[in-house]
Amino acid sequence: MLRKSVYWPKAKVASYHEEEFDSSLNDDEVLIANHYSLISQSSEKEWLASDRSHSVLGTTFPLIPGYSVAGYVFKVGGKVTNVKLGDKVIASPETGLGGHANWVITKSRNVFKVANKVNLDDAVFFNLDATGIYSIHRAQLQLGQSIAIIGVGVVGKAALQTAKASGAYPIIAIDPRKENRQFALSHGADYAFAPDDQAIRELLINLDDHGVDVALDCSGSLAGINASLDYARPFGKAVWCSGTQSSQMIDYGKVFVKELTVLGAFIGDQKLIQQCYREFLLMLENHQLAIPEHNQMIYEPTDENIKNLYGRVLAGENLGTPIFKWRKDNEKF
Repeated sequence: MLRKSVYWPKAKVASYHEEEFDSSLNDDEVLIANHYSLISQSSEKEWLASDRSHSVLGTTFPLIPGYSVAGYVFKVGGKVTNVKLGDKVIASPETGLGGHANWVITKSRNVFKVANKVNLDDAVFFNLDATGIYSIHRAQLQLGQSIAIIGVGVVGKAALQTAKASGAYPIIAIDPRKENRQFALSHGADYAFAPDDQAIRELLINLDDHGVDVALDCSGSLAGINASLDYARPFGKAVWCSGTQSSQMIDYGKVFVKELTVLGAFIGDQKLIQQCYREFLLMLENHQLAIPEHNQMIYEPTDENIKNLYGRVLAGENLGTPIFKWRKDNEKF
């Protein structure tokens, strides 16, 4: 069986790759005929730049990246009961890598059925969106509590819509991009500001506790991290859900004086993240979750496209939500 994939032979190098693939399965594994894989720009920029950044996964170069897979079950191991041949599914590779390929093997616990009426190119957003959903769970956001969401990219959009579904009020969105602020206002935010807008300060002062119950940073930037400490009320929570290996200088004085609780949301709780995957699929099926527009961001995984996309990722360009398409629309397997 021929596997086609994105391949990182060393730091800062990405290319197309083909090799013969051993498709034999253990009893608890599933072989997926992959249709779509989503580039996670923030994570993959860090991982491609240096193997130090993905040492937490126990990996080094060379490797096949990618951790968001959407396709059909092609084969199952002898003890797999949750999915069967032909099921429409999303999946995460067991190692956290290996998803940018036409064939993917993973444990059955990482595979989830997708409703027939849900498009696979929408479902492939599950890992990024589940990060936003997971962050709201980690924050233990309660009905009527206030939240500021800093960075309204893919993760921030999902967090915002989950916060709305949880009954949060007010929901404050902060993002430098006008289109992201407009999305926020049309999908549940009560306020949306650019980071340098002085109206944020005025709004926070007028809140009952001079800050929000939860300040969630989805930007991963130093400015966003420190803004979360600034926006959180005394005895409130600052939650950080974007990974970075760069050194950060946080304003410890605000943590100390305001007696803040600071939480990381690395999606390390496997039971909770699996719950979030199911919630994502349910919200998507019931039209409670809007996926970012991406029709113009689906690419054939050619060597030229791979080199171009990852070159731009490394350069720090905002590419939106690039997706690789591994099979034709009328080709199930």
